[in-house]
Amino acid sequence: MVNGRFADGITSRLRQATLEQRGTWLLVRDADGVVLNRTPQNIATLSTRLGNTPRTVSLQAGSGQPTFETSDHAGIETILSEQKRSSNFLYQLESHLGLIGVATVFTLAAVFWFVVYAVPAGAKVVAMALPDQLLEQAGDHSIGLLDRIYLDPSELSAAEQARVREVLAPHIPAGPESLYFRSWVPNALALPDGSVVFTDELIELAENDEELIAIAYHELGHVEHRHLIRRSLQDSAAVIGLFLLTGDLGGADFLTGITATMADLAYSRDFEREADEYALDSLAALGISKEHYRVILQRLDASYSNDSEESDSSPSALRYLSSHPQTAERIAAIDAYQPDS
Repeated sequence: MVNGRFADGITSRLRQATLEQRGTWLLVRDADGVVLNRTPQNIATLSTRLGNTPRTVSLQAGSGQPTFETSDHAGIETILSEQKRSSNFLYQLESHLGLIGVATVFTLAAVFWFVVYAVPAGAKVVAMALPDQLLEQAGDHSIGLLDRIYLDPSELSAAEQARVREVLAPHIPAGPESLYFRSWVPNALALPDGSVVFTDELIELAENDEELIAIAYHELGHVEHRHLIRRSLQDSAAVIGLFLLTGDLGGADFLTGITATMADLAYSRDFEREADEYALDSLAALGISKEHYRVILQRLDASYSNDSEESDSSPSALRYLSSHPQTAERIAAIDAYQPDS
């Protein structure tokens, strides 16, 4: 006989009771000996043991789903001996520190592999399979969102915009109408549909047209490899993974906000290296010296460094800079670059 509490499955009331085995039946009685429930033993199920947490016996007979709860682990396992072996095995696994350590390491390794390798690889496959029409819609949505949150109207003269558009138009497959001018920090942004945004500050920073062409090809490298879509897919996978691991999306607003606003377009360093390689290959095909790309990167780096020293009010520029590989690393890659013969 085991002491515990009985719930009839109809009301929330719990009453003191006992559970005993009579042949192939389980009987639950109240304090006066009145039978509250009578269930065949072979259909009763015992919850897994977890430390000293009370165990629950599910009694599937009768109306509702009545249960019997007890802290007498030894007593209940004696009655339900058929379930004792599996229950004890699970309990031993959950109580073995060495096995817990192994399981923890395995789980962390699996999460690392999933985040670092599986998610990026899957995002690349999906991004490359998306139809161009969807990318065009994403481009229209992106420029509108960036205009509302970060970008200001360009202050370049109409003549200067026309000149730059004429210089860059032959290099932008989507056409000259897909070249946008805005005011922000010295920067250029590629949108999923192949459009490119140049800021006034970047155009003023460039000392010749070849430097602008080099930056344009870097941004087109992002388009060619569909980095923005891949990044969005990876962020979405992170949100789903967070939910699967925790069962809670309370912290997902921050993650989805990053994806939705594309505030700083903080691509991974691998993405930036791919875009750099695309730019260098394109410049080599045109016979433009890679030094133009090298020089504009150094000038951009100096510009961001000066901004951070003079003011703490330009977090966007700092986020953009921190997302990219260190300039010295990129310069070294440019110096080492050799076009395919």
